[in-house]
Amino acid sequence: MEWLNETVVTEFVFLGFSSLAGLQRLLFAVFLLVYVFTLGTNALIISTIVLDRALHTPMYFFLSVLSCSETCYTFVIVPKMLLDLLAQKKAITFLGCATQMFTFLFLGCSHSFLLAAMGYDRYVAICNPLRYTVLMGRGVCLGLVAAACACGFAVAQIITSLVFHLPFRSSNQLHHFFCDISPVLKLASHHSHISQIVIFMLCALVLVVPLLLILVSYVHIISAILQFPSTLGRYKAFSTCASHLIVVIVHYGCASFIYLRPKSNYSSSQDILISVSYTILTPLFNPMIYSLRNKEFKSALQRLVQRTIPLLRLQRMNLTHKEVIQMQSFNRTTAVGQFILVGFSSLGKLQLLLFAIFLLLYLTILMANATIMTVIRISRTLHTPMYGFLFILSFSESCYTFVIIPQLLVHLLSATKTISFVACAAQLFFFLGFACTNCFLIAVMGYDRYVAICHPLRYMLIMNKRLGLGLVSLSGATGFLIAFVATNLICDMPFCGPNRVNHYFCDMAPVIKLACTDTHVKELALFSLSILVIMVPFLLIIISYGFIVNTILKIPSAEGKRKAFATCVSHLTVVFVHYGCASIIYLRPKSKSASDKDQLVAVTYTVVTPLLNPLVYSLRNQEVKTALRRVMGMSLASKIS
Repeated sequence: MEWLNETVVTEFVFLGFSSLAGLQRLLFAVFLLVYVFTLGTNALIISTIVLDRALHTPMYFFLSVLSCSETCYTFVIVPKMLLDLLAQKKAITFLGCATQMFTFLFLGCSHSFLLAAMGYDRYVAICNPLRYTVLMGRGVCLGLVAAACACGFAVAQIITSLVFHLPFRSSNQLHHFFCDISPVLKLASHHSHISQIVIFMLCALVLVVPLLLILVSYVHIISAILQFPSTLGRYKAFSTCASHLIVVIVHYGCASFIYLRPKSNYSSSQDILISVSYTILTPLFNPMIYSLRNKEFKSALQRLVQRTIPLLRLQRMNLTHKEVIQMQSFNRTTAVGQFILVGFSSLGKLQLLLFAIFLLLYLTILMANATIMTVIRISRTLHTPMYGFLFILSFSESCYTFVIIPQLLVHLLSATKTISFVACAAQLFFFLGFACTNCFLIAVMGYDRYVAICHPLRYMLIMNKRLGLGLVSLSGATGFLIAFVATNLICDMPFCGPNRVNHYFCDMAPVIKLACTDTHVKELALFSLSILVIMVPFLLIIISYGFIVNTILKIPSAEGKRKAFATCVSHLTVVFVHYGCASIIYLRPKSKSASDKDQLVAVTYTVVTPLLNPLVYSLRNQEVKTALRRVMGMSLASKIS
């Protein structure tokens, strides 16, 4: 990390659209509209491919991965750009700039290799149609996607390291709206020609090699198509490639103009214009091209709409769930109208004792979280970002337990432990929504600790109210979006046999076990989502604490080190308990699933962990304890008076 010691610049200022001061609000409205439309169209493509079995082919698998990649790709740049269009100071920290460049390059490079994989898929489909399903099996498709991501990750890591290894001692004004390679390199105090050559070679590798592979694939494709006897056959074969070819030309054309031209031809205004096309417009056009030019996809979308609209009409008519199921039986192959939650049925008379214990724990959780929220709300000394996030976490934990424990308590006293199909889906959605939100919130709290310890003088400036609300909103939106996708994946499965859920609430694995179909693809998708929700925030927390520990060790006094560590202990305790339990349940191999152990671990993260969180933050936090005493003192004084 020597380059950090010789770097004077601690932040960069984006000058992107500064010259268009009077038009920035208009640009904000236009880009926001385009961004929302891009997210909507990509979400529609992914949902249609997942829900329609006719599209469960390698071609559409790659398209769903590409849409997911493009959604993440725009998410790295556009939200920050939208904020900057409304902000006076359009700054980004040195670390934030490096992170943005790495993530952007990783997704951009993966995108290039994915397009090459899609070209190979078209080659196999047209040149070897009889062996298509054999050659493009599930293992091959997953391997190609994994290879594309691995290559993108490696290239992005090398380029980012080479760029930010350079010293930045002079200007910090970046003539762009995000941290791209050329604008950042221009600000370096001196350049290494070897580094620049390596970066250029890597850019050439990422753009030229996949493009050559695509060209070779299409030479074979065209040769095979020209041998077709009928004109209609040729037309159909060409039509399956048209969408891919258009995307290839747009993607590689824009990228080549930016990254493969001579340095002497660099122009910031031209770069900004081209960058807008490949960061905002291209991700908008790609899903439109694949949907509007593809008859299979349009047919699948029509089927999905035809299945959805009648259901909405029936719900408007206030029909019961049973009637809706009967009238929609031709669209849905599930015969299960309700599930039986087996839970703790095997414990017999001990269920009364469990009822008393869980009731006591639940009341304690509600009281503890209510106390923390009240103290933070009343005590002005706790009106800081750290305690604002703690307030939101306590509220989320209260909602999280409310989704599961009341029903658990009812079932411990009742003979019939049933839950309707819709109620099970609703419970799964809200449980996953609050759980995922908590994961992201804990990562946000880790970032808060990083800013407080590593940038104490600028803490209140960086962690302002707008950023705090933005991070909380982003955590909630991402958490519930992932919950929506996961719940849709599970509830779309046919349930036509047993209905006994070997758990005390509707969790993913126990419900999936009851599906009467092959669930491997959807389990893989759910496993990928679990990795995203658990590992990505956890890695961000680890990175934050790497910088925190490095900063604390530089504090000269032992007392200063102790105080700095003390502000992190509560958060770290919650991190290890939360992510530890979640990893055991959701990131282990399917073969190691054991329902009894699952229920035991589930009790820890649905009952015990929400109890420990407020206790950890109150008993181990001197500021909270002091504020609590003041609030109690105020309450006693008001009663006496």
